[in-house]
Amino acid sequence: MRKNFPVLLALAALLCAVPARALLTVTAETDRNTVQIDDNLYLTVTVSGDSASVPEPKLPNMQNFNVYSSGRSQSISIINGKITTSVSFTYMLTPRFIGAQTIPSISVFNGREKAVTNELTVTVVKAAQQAPQQPAAPRQPAARPQRPSPAARTAAVKGERIFLKAETDRKSAYPGEQINISVKFYTSVPLSSNPQYMPPSFKNLISEDLPPVRNGETEINGIRYAYSEIKAALFALAPGPAQVGPATVIAQVPSQDQIDPFDPNFFQKFMAMSGAQGRSMEFTTNLVKLDIKPLPAGAPASFGGAVGDYTVSAAADRPDARAGEAVNFSVTVSGSGNLKAVIAPKFPDLPDFKVFDTMSSLDVRKDNDVITGKKTFTYILVPRSEGRKTVPPVRFSYFDPRAGQYRELQTEPVTLTVEKGGQAARSVNFNPGTPGAPVRASGSDIAYVSDQAGRDSLPLLAGAVLSLPWWVHTGPLALLTLSFWLARFNRFKLANPLLFRFRQARSEASRDIEEAEALIKAGKTNEAVALLYDSFLDYLSDKCGLKVSALTMKKAAEHIKRRFPATSERSLGEIRELWEALELRHYSPGTAGKEGASDLAKKYSLLLEFLEKELR
Repeated sequence: MRKNFPVLLALAALLCAVPARALLTVTAETDRNTVQIDDNLYLTVTVSGDSASVPEPKLPNMQNFNVYSSGRSQSISIINGKITTSVSFTYMLTPRFIGAQTIPSISVFNGREKAVTNELTVTVVKAAQQAPQQPAAPRQPAARPQRPSPAARTAAVKGERIFLKAETDRKSAYPGEQINISVKFYTSVPLSSNPQYMPPSFKNLISEDLPPVRNGETEINGIRYAYSEIKAALFALAPGPAQVGPATVIAQVPSQDQIDPFDPNFFQKFMAMSGAQGRSMEFTTNLVKLDIKPLPAGAPASFGGAVGDYTVSAAADRPDARAGEAVNFSVTVSGSGNLKAVIAPKFPDLPDFKVFDTMSSLDVRKDNDVITGKKTFTYILVPRSEGRKTVPPVRFSYFDPRAGQYRELQTEPVTLTVEKGGQAARSVNFNPGTPGAPVRASGSDIAYVSDQAGRDSLPLLAGAVLSLPWWVHTGPLALLTLSFWLARFNRFKLANPLLFRFRQARSEASRDIEEAEALIKAGKTNEAVALLYDSFLDYLSDKCGLKVSALTMKKAAEHIKRRFPATSERSLGEIRELWEALELRHYSPGTAGKEGASDLAKKYSLLLEFLEKELR
């Protein structure tokens, strides 16, 4: 055994170096290739793998679209013990620019494998012209006017021409009960660019998008406003206080009226403006506080925390089976509520079956501003013996917030007809047999191909390996040591992603600057400015350990000062100046000339040298 050790060590090192076969796949497609500027299109990203769960796709930064999650559907198949999962994630995209727009590649990573989609191209065209109206006919609104909220009336009374308001449909709820929040942006003056929306932060709440964006017109105290409304569904996590942080909209108001102030599509329609750029204004909502009530006492034993309105059903994938064969048994919970938080019901005792771990699949829809769908839990049952076997009812309980009481449901019993297993199953006996039973030989399972003893080549191979110089035998050991070191390094890297992003921020930014300079030389100044803008925000995000683009410029500067106390006011001023310059030219492409874009790249490069000395 000692002589063969170098051979076994070499084989072990080679096995460690063999890559796993890629089984993770991802595809992306849109429901159409051409869309009007005032319309929406759907993007479906399908992720498939050979495990019970697959990772969610990582959407890239899409500057040409506003993106909203529109639901998901999942399917799990188990065939001959092989598990295959496929999940389709649906997103609603609202275009912001006219022309050929690109949806970048979308990637998924499960910790071992990475898969990437191809880029997609969508053509965005102008909105269809409406039929001409008679001169005396009044103007038709884009949507039925809605009654303004008290907060909106208060803002109008104060004479505000542009304002942003956030309201919830209730101030008190139970954990897991849906709360809808509405963020409305009102304007009675023209805007020179598409407003930039930054969603609020949440405390003791999780959120789900409720697309699409609603547009319309209303009149408040004699002033006509055009508005856009964004909705989201909130679910509280635990009893106690909860709050919705301020939402922010950044809009540029021109010095002269250049566009129709009542165009209802200013969240979708973005036209390159060639006149005066006006000034950038920031609008925020007030803090919204919520009271989350505890669930009442008296919950059934089968209650697992589900809140909403549900039904439950159970079924087997076939009515007949053989002893020792696997049967897929599914329990499906359907209805409205936070289905992601629904846990598997407690399974009853099944002495006639072996029960294996459960797998879950989730389908979510967002119709009429209500989160609905179903969650299916799949169990693997293996019958122990033949006969008619019954799976008793499965109990499931939930709390109905409308009625204020618990409800307990149960599935119908499911009966299976189990036949005797095949030849392999006859030797399986799950009941204790009579001790001392005689053992009889029933046959032989060895058939010799040849009765001539062959020549054993292993001693010759071992002798040849041992005759090699001593330093050759250290090669497998070195490979094995390198494999262990790389594995430890990768584990450390996965456990400390912020540290590696902090260290690699400078190199990533330098590569972006080189790419932007190449785009400038090619005459693609708009793309170069967009790349520099995203790169600068990504650099600050990697250094600070949070997403800077979700903060206002003022809040970002305050966080940088707290994170790096040694940062000077000069550095903060340079950051603000570059940020403002990039943001202006990014959202107003007409001003991004070749010389201006080149100056921004140089200024960004010089600022990197300065910041690397302070952001440590």
